[in-house]
Amino acid sequence: MTYRLTHRSLAGSIADLSDIAEEFLICPICSEDFNDPRTLSCLHSFCHDCISEHILQSTTEQKPPGSFSCPVCKRVVDGPSHVPIDSWANDLPVNNFLNGLLNAAKLRAEDRRCDTCLHRNRKVLASYWCDDCGESLCDECNQVHSSMKFTQSHQSVQIENIKNLPFKSTSGHAYCPDHEGKSLDFYCNDHGVVLCGACVTVSHRQCSSVKTCRAAAAEYRDETSTLIDNLKHQTEWSVRIMDNRRHCVDTLEDTARHVKNQIANIRKQINDVLDAQENRILEELDDLKTKEMEILESEKETCQGIMSTTRNSTALLKNALKHGTENDLLSCIAQIKKETRLSERTLKNLSNNLKDVYVDFKPDKNLPSLLSHLKELGSFAVTRQSILIPPSYAVRADTVLITEERATIEDEQHPTIEKEEHLKEFKNIVLPPITSTPIFTPQKATHLPVQSFRKPRPASVRLAALEQSFRGQTPNDRENCSLTGAVYIGNGRIVLVDQVHRKLKLFDHQYKWVTEKVLSVRPYDITGCSGNDVAVTLPKEKKVLLFTVRDTEFSIIGGFQTGAKCFGIGSTQDLFAVSCYTSPPSVKLMSREGRELKVFTRDQFGQDLFFFPDYITIDKEGCNLFVSDKYKKSVISLTVKGEKRWEVRYHHLKGPRGVAVFGTRLFVAGNRSHNILEMSTEGEVIGAIVIDGISNPHKLAVSPGGERILVTQQHMTLSKAEKNIVKIFRIPKRKM
Repeated sequence: MTYRLTHRSLAGSIADLSDIAEEFLICPICSEDFNDPRTLSCLHSFCHDCISEHILQSTTEQKPPGSFSCPVCKRVVDGPSHVPIDSWANDLPVNNFLNGLLNAAKLRAEDRRCDTCLHRNRKVLASYWCDDCGESLCDECNQVHSSMKFTQSHQSVQIENIKNLPFKSTSGHAYCPDHEGKSLDFYCNDHGVVLCGACVTVSHRQCSSVKTCRAAAAEYRDETSTLIDNLKHQTEWSVRIMDNRRHCVDTLEDTARHVKNQIANIRKQINDVLDAQENRILEELDDLKTKEMEILESEKETCQGIMSTTRNSTALLKNALKHGTENDLLSCIAQIKKETRLSERTLKNLSNNLKDVYVDFKPDKNLPSLLSHLKELGSFAVTRQSILIPPSYAVRADTVLITEERATIEDEQHPTIEKEEHLKEFKNIVLPPITSTPIFTPQKATHLPVQSFRKPRPASVRLAALEQSFRGQTPNDRENCSLTGAVYIGNGRIVLVDQVHRKLKLFDHQYKWVTEKVLSVRPYDITGCSGNDVAVTLPKEKKVLLFTVRDTEFSIIGGFQTGAKCFGIGSTQDLFAVSCYTSPPSVKLMSREGRELKVFTRDQFGQDLFFFPDYITIDKEGCNLFVSDKYKKSVISLTVKGEKRWEVRYHHLKGPRGVAVFGTRLFVAGNRSHNILEMSTEGEVIGAIVIDGISNPHKLAVSPGGERILVTQQHMTLSKAEKNIVKIFRIPKRKM
């Protein structure tokens, strides 16, 4: 008899089934309970007959058949060359854990039948369970079972007495597939497999680390939480990449639609003579778009496959940890470790080769005058722009994401996903200035009274007033700006950094455009040095360039290498502080001549200071640094000696970006909370001084007198007009 195992059929009879997702026990192909489950290298499991049928169907066009894809994640699995294709499924490993889990669950079912009677086509409810035989028995069969010579020593237990016991207590014994009757009692650390005693003496006698399963499980059990966290991070990383690919698909659709409109407008000017040309070029566009779409869909499919694998692995490990035997746990850990390394390499390779695709159409320049002799309407130019979607966790050295060839692209092209449940643990955390106690981690800080860490917020905070706005887009710009840097220099002039157009733009004190300088690569941030000198970071070249700004021109006066991709920059008295995204992320103090004076990666207690240091500023005295961290979503203060003073995460400050300091006042741009927060340089949260009139504030710059603050705006969802607008707010004086 075959019957469906469901949570409802087991309701009230099982103590630990509620935390197992029902789909974990269901074959993805037939949607029924697993029957002889077999596991692929990607850790997805299927019924033996289901996967066998899938193999036959998916290899019909292969001559000779060599591989098949996983029905869930589409991972390609090589078939055994020495085995006929209809026997490939027999070579797949049996999932003993799922078998044991299903058998233990069915044992606890309210309508459990006697296995012995079922062999005789009788349907009798079972009352006893023989652990030695692994079968359920009715009253009559149990009496016979107890009286037989070969089974009279077996211990039968009433099923009613074991319904509330953990699954692992009634899981069947795992036996070696190579040595009949031998139980798997040992674990080889060198090969990551469970063994029987015969395996140890025959094929693993040269291995350096073979332990009993009990000892090995006790040793590896502590690693499971780290492994689960790693799987969670990989899932989040895949989600971020897939979301970016979806955005790229939308962008490609928009650009293709724009090109079609452009072609249609041209077509209206040149009459029916160009029908053939229009059709040909539209077909070319569709073919081009189709090819690019295939690449993007393939990248999305890869992410979906990894997400499926990591989620399945997480469920597998959690359930093995709670319900599996030591053998199950060790097998799971070994397989998942191997799988996580493979997934991480796949994500790294995918992330390193991501391209944002844009389609541009350039009409023939002779079109207006040569319509009668026109051969083509124009040509297409496909732009594949490298992007970076780094992980939000520290990857191992063998999968370091950042490579020298990759260009750093601003946030708009690789947005991060902010989930509410992940933000809860960070809300309202204000870490105190360091005294004699260690820095609190976010997990610990959430359990401490926040009020004791900072002074009470003032009853009311005066808001800054919008005084002026001006366009950062200049006449030669063909696209919308990405204004990632800004600084005030002498005579009230302003220099803006436009990442998209690779420009430095000079505006006078009346916010009128004066001149601009086009650079060879994308700049990111800018800081004033002395007088009219500025320093600009070039992440791709791992370099800082120094310019002097004259009346109508920028002149290069020097530069130095940073040794890592550099983003935010601050300066005081010829001392530069540079945010670097390397492994590990760091802040570097450098001289004007390029000497590396200090590198800050960890605090005085050995904890990592940063995940992705973004913008940075230095107080006037040159004593303290203030850094916004893109991935920690916090603001961090250090001394120039590298001692961590405080770290603030505040629920009204989401996506901290630009930071600016004047005296004892620190201003932080909340890119996703659409505000500007004022703090004291001691880490006290004063409150938001700008809450209206801005969207996604990005870079901040305070005027030399401290009476105004300049704000750029940047985000993928901003309107075209807002991306190009720079806003000036008058800062209210603080009441002391």
